[in-house]
Amino acid sequence: MAQKYNVILARRADRMLLSHTEFLARVSPSAARRLLADFRKATKQLAENPLMFPFADELDVPNIPLSTYRKCLFDKRYKAIYLIEGDNVYIDAVIDVRQENAELF
Repeated sequence: MAQKYNVILARRADRMLLSHTEFLARVSPSAARRLLADFRKATKQLAENPLMFPFADELDVPNIPLSTYRKCLFDKRYKAIYLIEGDNVYIDAVIDVRQENAELF
């Protein structure tokens, strides 16, 4: 049987996801529902094989070595930024790729 990972969403990432969802809901409730559904699919993929996604080396976060964080694109314009420690996947940020300069950490 394949290893299952525990996906843990940081409070900050949860707030970011909520903020994106609330913004979308004001414009298009169906788009907000799609965002959440795609996020659920992404977390299932992370639980099954988090190594399938590339490193997020473009983030260039001070004091964090390259090839530490990975990124999982979902709903075409959002990405979950996460790291793997043992059998845990920690999602630390959920960002809109159109806002690349957003404060991450």
